[in-house]
Amino acid sequence: MANSANFQITGETATETMAAAAQARHIPTAAPTVQTSRKVQVDTHGDGRTVTKDLSARSVETQRQVRPGNVLIGGVETSIEAARAAGLLPPGFEGPVGGKTAAPAGNQQGDQRDKSATPEANASDDPATDLAATVMDTLAGALGADAVETGIWQAAETGDYEGSTPPGVTEDAVSAIVEGFTAQANAVLRSLPAGVASVGMLEETMNDAELREARMATIHNDREKLAHLGRTALLRMETMPYQNPQGFEALIADMPAAERKALSFNEERREWVVKVPGKAAMSFGSAVRAGIVRIG
Repeated sequence: MANSANFQITGETATETMAAAAQARHIPTAAPTVQTSRKVQVDTHGDGRTVTKDLSARSVETQRQVRPGNVLIGGVETSIEAARAAGLLPPGFEGPVGGKTAAPAGNQQGDQRDKSATPEANASDDPATDLAATVMDTLAGALGADAVETGIWQAAETGDYEGSTPPGVTEDAVSAIVEGFTAQANAVLRSLPAGVASVGMLEETMNDAELREARMATIHNDREKLAHLGRTALLRMETMPYQNPQGFEALIADMPAAERKALSFNEERREWVVKVPGKAAMSFGSAVRAGIVRIG
């Protein structure tokens, strides 16, 4: 599923929303600040009640850092390669010059940005999330942000990607968005301390309601919830041969021959054992915890 989430910004939620949007796209950002000029109106009613209204004017200032090799397209940071492939860069564009970022083709107005980046941000880069963000921004420009947001929310809610696609959106665009969100989810699931979970593992171990929770957590960038579901999937995978033997049989039936060869059933110990080159034989559960058993 893309490294992008959908946000509706109002004057009252601008600060929290912009900070959440920056985190969802892994964009290093200074914390937004709100400058308020206090203006209060106090109304006194005949029954003795007083009502205080905050009429303060608010302005939000943010500083975003654009990573080297990236550009800002319609407020969305993406790689130059992805933007060029999507036809969003002007002819002959090679990269930001003099601290300016590229504007979409047909709009040559750039703005000043700080291009410094951290090693952590670069290490988490994934082309799939960059491409998905670009595709979503392009679709929002063509169809309207509401149509794109509604389609993504409905797809996460129902799991029916085809039925949730707005008219005029190609299969390639849908695939790019799904792959982007999947990469975003896998980045969280594969970083768990005890084992290597994945979207594929969730699909093998969870019911429809839990998969819906995982999709919603992904589009809202709820890492804590997604990590919890990942840990649950790992625990179920450890005991799958005994708690869900039918599911386990179906899982190993689709294994490539080389991987299936590493798995055997020890009749004496009555347990499944994994043996890979360079490591001692271990139980299936131990192999899951060690990150040797993975899905996807």
